[in-house]
This record gives sequence, structure tokens and C-alpha cells, in this order.
Amino acid sequence: METAYILFHLQSGSKKNFIEKVKGIDGVKEARLVIGIFDAIVRIEAESIPELERIYFNQIDTVNGILDSRLHFVACPRTRK
Repeated sequence: METAYILFHLQSGSKKNFIEKVKGIDGVKEARLVIGIFDAIVRIEAESIPELERIYFNQIDTVNGILDSRLHFVACPRTRK
């Protein structure tokens, strides 16, 4: 199982709606609003890196309200447990 985290800058007023929509996407395990440099963080899981990329590019990245996003793959197998 592969894991990735996505950090988002979101349009003002779209945060709650964004979280609701993202939580309904297959592969999304957690979606939270955060306080700091970014507005939201999403954890996704899939069987392979290419599958994580498909979830991100074909489903998550099309949700309205995203100004900028950063996809980060978990690199070390020991931290995936």
C-alpha cells in the first residue's frame, strides 16, 4: 500500500465545501482543514504510485476552490505502518 499527502491553498469561502467533496473520493482516507501556511491536508492511499497519481490528477485536482496544491509521497516503508 502506498500513501501520499496533499497540501492545499484554497479560495476563501470554499474550504468547507472542498473538504466535503474530497472526502467522497475513493482512496481519500483523511481530509482536514488546518491552520498555517496551507488551508487543508488530505491523505490518500492506493496500491501503487501511479494509482495515487491518477486519484490526484483525475479526481482531487478537479475539485473547485483549489488555488495551489502540493503532492508528497511517503518515501520510507517503515513510516507507512
